[in-house]
Amino acid sequence: MVLLAASLFGTRYLSYELSPQPQADSIRIRMSMDQGTNIAILHSYLMEMDTVVQSILPPQDVLHYLRDVSNGSEEIEIQLVPQGERSMNADALADFLRARVQQAIPGMRVQVRAQSGMGFMNRMMGSSGGDDAVQIELRGYDLDQAVQVAQAVQQRVELIPGIADVNLSRLEGRPEQNIRFDRERMASLGISVADVSRAVQASIGGSRAGVFRDRGEEIDIVMRLRQEDRLNVQDIDNISIRASNGQVVPLSSLVTSSYDRGPTDIRRIDGQRVTFINANLQSGVALGDAVDRIRADLALMPLPDGFSLVYGGQYEEQQKAQRDFVMAIVMALVLIYMVMAAQFERYLDPLIVMFSVPLAIVGVVPMLLATGTTLNMQSFMGLIMLIGIVVNNAILLVDYINMMRREEGMDLVPAVIKAGKLRMRPILMTTLTTVLAPMPMAMGIGASAELQASLGRVVIGGLLASTLITLVFIPVVYVGAYTVRSWITDRITGRRSVKLAHRPQS
Repeated sequence: MVLLAASLFGTRYLSYELSPQPQADSIRIRMSMDQGTNIAILHSYLMEMDTVVQSILPPQDVLHYLRDVSNGSEEIEIQLVPQGERSMNADALADFLRARVQQAIPGMRVQVRAQSGMGFMNRMMGSSGGDDAVQIELRGYDLDQAVQVAQAVQQRVELIPGIADVNLSRLEGRPEQNIRFDRERMASLGISVADVSRAVQASIGGSRAGVFRDRGEEIDIVMRLRQEDRLNVQDIDNISIRASNGQVVPLSSLVTSSYDRGPTDIRRIDGQRVTFINANLQSGVALGDAVDRIRADLALMPLPDGFSLVYGGQYEEQQKAQRDFVMAIVMALVLIYMVMAAQFERYLDPLIVMFSVPLAIVGVVPMLLATGTTLNMQSFMGLIMLIGIVVNNAILLVDYINMMRREEGMDLVPAVIKAGKLRMRPILMTTLTTVLAPMPMAMGIGASAELQASLGRVVIGGLLASTLITLVFIPVVYVGAYTVRSWITDRITGRRSVKLAHRPQS
């Protein structure tokens, strides 16, 4: 009982995450600038960043190197050589690059992430968060105020140890020129909104003036202003529009123009407008630990009325997975008890056997702490498997005790002692073979072996501890349970005998 209590206390020192993180085999450097930045300028900055990265990247660690510019952002993808041939771990190399390139180019936002071939799983599980491990949803209707609050959250999260590449999903909007009509003046000149719209479209975007036919092929003829007459937004004011009386007036006399930025998209979850604050984790930081630190820090931050914080992405999926696995463990316990009750044809013996299940925690928690393994989906799968395995030894012991008492007519304590002596060797042999089978898995040898290592470690640690304790604990529980049962039976039988003795004769 002391060991069990100590193991339950030790669970608070375990880290939680959605799934084990495999060894990264590539590094992605994503760069972005303000919306509307010309792609030629993006390319020039990409080449400047490429020079910086090439100067600090160990060439012997690089297998493939890729540059890409698209959709207002640039990326450098670095495929690394196999793990055994690298001079530096991928996560350590990502931290090394991040510290040197984030401030290399003023005005550019840089994110550095080490990723593996299993990255597509994170994208599927992280919903709108993409590859980012941490995703905070700021929900609120006011877009302008949401940006200010999100920036305040970003500044606080950036100071938390273990957090890197904090970024917002809603950045400065795309530049736009808003044109508002002077409807009274337009009405006095007989000019409609459609006339102004067609004039702007024809002058800047162009309009179809005809078709050029060449040997059966038709090519549209588009007419618009010369390039030097449509270089900037001020040229829009010089567009000429003909009034109904034949007078030609400039557009500037009919409209007022203003420069602004508009959101590229407005995201909603359950009907609420949401701004995502995304972040990556530095090497060696578990998702659950990172979210706990963020929660504790942001709990001290007052939020305006109508705003709330929700932790989504991989953390939300982790919470759902934990609830599902807890339900699966409860169902496994119920089903195992029902099967044993049907086989033993009594209710007390299966209950005695079930006492061996909690003892598995005595081995699971120290094994996870000693190996630095987190509690994740694979760990919970190992726990479910362990429930069905650890009861086998107790079933062998209890069944043999019952056989000694039933067939040889032995008393309670002698039957328990004899069964313990005779069954100890078979129990140890079956335990040894079951422990040796997942040993290669638990050692985490080979590519992406760490994905299954936690499952093997849970099974090995839980089975070893439960077997050694079961050999002592289950006999004690058996003797105690049947002693209490005999005492209760004797009391009930004695009361009935007294009642029958004092019953008046008819």
